[in-house]
Amino acid sequence: MTSVQFGWPDYLVFGMILLISIAIGFYFAFTKNRKSTTKEYLLAGRNMHWFPVACSLAVSFVSSTTVIDLPGEVYTFGTIILYSFLFKPIGIFIAVKFFLPVYDKLGILSLYEYAELRFGKIISYLVIMLGLLQLLLFTSLIVYEPALSIAAVTNMNLWLAVLVVAVTGILYTVMGGLKAVVWTNVLHTLILISGVLFVLIFGSIEAGGLSEIWNINNISGRFDMLEPKKFLSVDPRMRHTIWGLATHGIINFTSAFGVSQTSLQMYMAVKKTKWNIRMVFGVTAFFMSLIGISCALAGLVMFANYKHCDPLNSGQIFSMGQLYPHYVTQLLKKLPGFSGLVVSGFFCASLSSLSATISAVTVMILQLIKSFRPSLVERESIVLSKTIALGVGGAAIAMILVTMNIGAGLFKTAYGIGAMLGIPTVGVFVMGLFMPIVTQKGAILGLLTGAGYGAWMGFGGLNNLPYVYRYPVSTNGCNATDSSMLSNLTLPVYDPDTWDPKSYYRTGIQVFYDLSYTWIGVTELAVTLVSSLIYSHILAKGHDLPIRSKLLSPYFSKKCCFIPKSWQQRIDFSDTENERYKENGEDIETVTETERL
Repeated sequence: MTSVQFGWPDYLVFGMILLISIAIGFYFAFTKNRKSTTKEYLLAGRNMHWFPVACSLAVSFVSSTTVIDLPGEVYTFGTIILYSFLFKPIGIFIAVKFFLPVYDKLGILSLYEYAELRFGKIISYLVIMLGLLQLLLFTSLIVYEPALSIAAVTNMNLWLAVLVVAVTGILYTVMGGLKAVVWTNVLHTLILISGVLFVLIFGSIEAGGLSEIWNINNISGRFDMLEPKKFLSVDPRMRHTIWGLATHGIINFTSAFGVSQTSLQMYMAVKKTKWNIRMVFGVTAFFMSLIGISCALAGLVMFANYKHCDPLNSGQIFSMGQLYPHYVTQLLKKLPGFSGLVVSGFFCASLSSLSATISAVTVMILQLIKSFRPSLVERESIVLSKTIALGVGGAAIAMILVTMNIGAGLFKTAYGIGAMLGIPTVGVFVMGLFMPIVTQKGAILGLLTGAGYGAWMGFGGLNNLPYVYRYPVSTNGCNATDSSMLSNLTLPVYDPDTWDPKSYYRTGIQVFYDLSYTWIGVTELAVTLVSSLIYSHILAKGHDLPIRSKLLSPYFSKKCCFIPKSWQQRIDFSDTENERYKENGEDIETVTETERL
């Protein structure tokens, strides 16, 4: 396996970015937060400008695995996935319109608090346990996987890279609180976008220009987003179709922004005006789309440069996740410091997700402790918050070490199963906000039923992986010694007759495992919601208490004619009269139960 030696300019760039991140944490710890309150430490005083919050949200949800894996996805499976960026902003809109305002009006700071208010303590504890498990698995993977891929194609020490990045993220988060997280993420956003743009510019020049990139990828079939036969197919077993990407993108981003502690914390941190809220999530959607589409285009540029020598089939690398790091280091090896800048962008994505997760989990645990000890004074809360943040960071490092010992493949599998178990948690909030007919017992049983379905699909799918068509590559030019030899080689050409996924479809119980990953989430959510309705109907009692309208989405704030009468009878509309918003961009007035921090 070939590797590129990282020079001192690359390490210098990498080290400077880490030091600047730490310096931001110390700045807010020793200058801005000398008289810090819990509200200041965890919510940035609830007065943040929309731009840094938008940058922070964008780079927190664009994880390092996305930045590294998406170019390889397009390189291998084609461009249909680009349609997903048309629908992901819809998920953000749904979250901002129907989810987040409810939490804000209730004055809650942790998602588990909503679950408790709506369905009771049992389901709230289930939600927080599943959420913490998933977040710890996620943070471990996003730090370890890029470090593993980068260490495999460079001379960077794996253990050192992982520990330095993890400790850096923990240090500035614990020291500076949410303000340090937000402003450091602004720096990381700029570095990440700059790195991807450098790759696109230099890679396009190296490949011979945009027209050459288009021709090479078109001949090889990778512009399948222009083939209606493929992207308009209604077959749910097709890996990517516009319908599957639409449902997957909307559900995932509604979940990420509407049922996410990180999103809720950032929403609470920004100054509440209608203009600010619109700008935060509008700019977030723009930055996430810009980064995602740029990474996808990098996959096309990468193939144009590897048209005669695929590094995976030639044995230069061992996994698809190493494709992009390998390409970056090969492309920029003659430009001192540039490889370090782009690789730092990968780690910046890891740092941003790690720090945002630590801060969000700290809020969850602090609010849980306060429910048992409401008499905590301000000074105790500050010390406890920093202790929790440090403990969460330590748990993340411990999980990373476990990952390094059991291997990324097995751990990624565990994370995938954990993510599938997280979908029923999303279902809890959907039924809580939009389905007043669902009772406490119905919600608990629906959550367990959805989790069971998710576990079955997760474990079963591991042993019954579906067939996926891969576009052609070539290794004919790997041993070429000069350009004249390369000029005589033919390009890998896509033959439509080889694209026949239906011939690989299975029958019987295995037909479920042929289902595209884009449809698994929506089917799991449907199982959770439908089963909760059935259980609620079976176990319904005539004396069930009505649901306060404040616990429901704004859609139910008035007696809408589209709401079934049986649902209306379950809603108590008496508590909505005092809720109002000011118009014309003024501060949004929210009547909350108490000032929580």
